[in-house]
Amino acid sequence: AVDAAKLLATQYKCVVAVSGAVDVVTDGKQELFVRNGVPMLTKITAAGCSVTALIAAFVATSPPEERVSATAHALAYFGVAAEESSAKGPGSLRVDLLDNLYTMDESRINEQAVVEK
Repeated sequence: AVDAAKLLATQYKCVVAVSGAVDVVTDGKQELFVRNGVPMLTKITAAGCSVTALIAAFVATSPPEERVSATAHALAYFGVAAEESSAKGPGSLRVDLLDNLYTMDESRINEQAVVEK
């Protein structure tokens, strides 16, 4: 997935994010890996749409040279919000995720986000 993402990013001169157990973000020159989230995210409808909207907000408020970092940190923010859930199933995860996104603060994200080169 990393090689395909780098190829797409280079060909289309954009940032590509690939979600999975470890998320990959690249612009074809640099890669960042995000190690936040929970497997149950794959069980809720619109998780991908929600994280894409979050990425758009992070990228829109960042300088162009920080698009890779902004994308990775949006994925980490979303992943940390999911990790903080005490949900026993997809229904309660959806509610917890929304609440955790709303109540997230800088100290929690700084302590828990795992973004690596």
